[in-house]
Amino acid sequence: MPTAPSPPRPELVALLDAIKDRPDDDTPRLVLADWLDEQDNELDAERAKNIRKDIARARGAAPPAANMVFRVQAALFQRCLGPLAALPISGHFERGLPVLLIDGPRLLKPDVPALLATEAFAFVQFVQLTNTGGPRMEAMAAMPEFRSVPGLSVHPFTPLGTGSAAKFFSSPNLTGLRQIDFRSVQPGAVGVQALAANPALSRLRKLALAHNKLVDKAVVALAVGKHLSGLEVLDLSDNNIGDAGAEALAASAAFPNLRVLGLGLNPRITNRGKQLLRDKFGDRVGLD
Repeated sequence: MPTAPSPPRPELVALLDAIKDRPDDDTPRLVLADWLDEQDNELDAERAKNIRKDIARARGAAPPAANMVFRVQAALFQRCLGPLAALPISGHFERGLPVLLIDGPRLLKPDVPALLATEAFAFVQFVQLTNTGGPRMEAMAAMPEFRSVPGLSVHPFTPLGTGSAAKFFSSPNLTGLRQIDFRSVQPGAVGVQALAANPALSRLRKLALAHNKLVDKAVVALAVGKHLSGLEVLDLSDNNIGDAGAEALAASAAFPNLRVLGLGLNPRITNRGKQLLRDKFGDRVGLD
């Protein structure tokens, strides 16, 4: 019988949690790199070196990766995945940590719960799903191990439907999510209401719901929610939001940490609504 993969080291989980809680801050990533260097482990040392180099490239402080560097990164990516190697279709490093592209049906195979509990998956910072839909999303969110997923997007133009969206966003197994990017899934006001009411999403830092035909009722639900105070980025661009939604956001105290509010391509917001938003958020709101 093959040996079961070891669970993540507790100190490592704490360091990775700090990164996922502050996804745009490189400091926790560099702290992780220092810790990995101290572990007297070859793969940890490779991870640490890659984190520093990847951050330098992202900052423009290092030359873009040439073909040889890409091949080296690809080989390291496979080593870092370890038992996860058969899970993603593809993937890449983003500022040193893995992002995985996974076929939706693959995430529902019997071996997946054990894979999500591995240390290799603990390093994953984002999961992009393809070939999925409402029933599959419901089944994923029903897995207790889904709590290990820190960030999630679905392939554009994959409607969930309001019923499935509400069931997904109501799941208690979303506690690991810091980032959600659901473009064109059409959750409706019912789905957004479920999201806003779910305390399991209290660690969410980035929420992108662009191009979803959302109307004011959905935005009002977000604006009166009690569990999204950690949000730093909220993208509601390219929807069907009007002045009632703009007014609700401008009057809301639900987002004390918001740095970016995207509301471009919502033609029903009049100059009055735009002024209310500018008065509240200043240059943090994008309206074009």
